[in-house]
Amino acid sequence: MGRPRLSLLQRLLGRPAGALAHWLLASRRQRAARVREQLVDSLVAAMPSSLEDSALGLAILEGALAVSLADGRFDQEEWELYASCLARLNLSDQQRQGISLQGTPDLGRIATRLAALENPAQRLEIGRCFCLFAAADGEGSGQELGALQTLLQALDHPELERDLPDLCRRFRRSETWWQRQCGALGERLARWASPHRRR
Repeated sequence: MGRPRLSLLQRLLGRPAGALAHWLLASRRQRAARVREQLVDSLVAAMPSSLEDSALGLAILEGALAVSLADGRFDQEEWELYASCLARLNLSDQQRQGISLQGTPDLGRIATRLAALENPAQRLEIGRCFCLFAAADGEGSGQELGALQTLLQALDHPELERDLPDLCRRFRRSETWWQRQCGALGERLARWASPHRRR
C-alpha cells in the first residue's frame, strides 16, 4: 500500500492550507507546549532519584496514565507526553510489554505500590503531579476526580484534591469567540491538508 493519491485541488492547495492551519493553530500549540512542559517537570520531579527503582517509576507513570485516561480521551499531546516520560524510565522489556493503553489501568495495583512508598516528601510530590495531570485539560471531570481520589488516598494526601479547582482555572483555555473560530478552522484545514487523511 503506497501513499494515497491526492486530488488536483489538494496537490495545488495542500501546502498553503497546511501553512495557514499551522499559523491559525500557533497559539493553541504554544499553550499545549507550556502545559506539557509543566507536566513533564512535575512528573520528573516525582520520579525516584535512582533508576534502579523502575517499578515505582512505572507505578507513578501508570497513575498519571490512569488519571489521563479516566475522562475517556487520550489525545496526541497526552500520548507524546506519556511516551517522553516512558522513555526516561529504565524499564525492562517485560515491564514495557506489561504496559497497556487498552482499557483502564489497574488502580488497585497502582495504589498498593504507591502506598508502600515511605518517603513523605516524594509522596507529596507524586500527589501534586497527579493533580496536575487531572487539571491539565482545564476541566477536572468526575471520572478523573475518582481516579485522582483513589491515588491521593493511597499516598495519604487526600487534601491535595482541594487544589484541583484552582489548577483547572490555571490550565483552562480562555479563548475569545474569534480565537475559537480560528482554531476550529485551523483544525479542519490541517485535516484536509494532511496527506494521511481518510477519504
